[in-house]
Amino acid sequence: MLVVNFTVAAMGWDPEVWEDPMAFKPERFLSGGAGEGVDITGSKEIKMMPFGAGRRICPGSGLAVLHLEYFVANLVWRFEWRAADGDDVDLSEKQEFTVVMKNPLQAKISQRVNK
Repeated sequence: MLVVNFTVAAMGWDPEVWEDPMAFKPERFLSGGAGEGVDITGSKEIKMMPFGAGRRICPGSGLAVLHLEYFVANLVWRFEWRAADGDDVDLSEKQEFTVVMKNPLQAKISQRVNK
């Protein structure tokens, strides 16, 4: 018996699939970006699979994505976000058990004033 292990994250680092895969570019998933129509279910092609793929896919993925969209939208809508020290956010990374931010993000949030 042969056992093959691979990291799902490594699939997303493939430069043949994504241009500059290690760069933080969320705009690639916006309209017109390289990842605009990415299938996260893995039924058409596998470029990324945050919820697994095939018959072992997470049954709650649709609900999870819906809740994440509402959660992030409400955070952006209700609060103003700034770096705690007023500088730009440093997105450099370091390897620990997983990849983490080299300098942890510290944000100052304030409630938006509705006009």
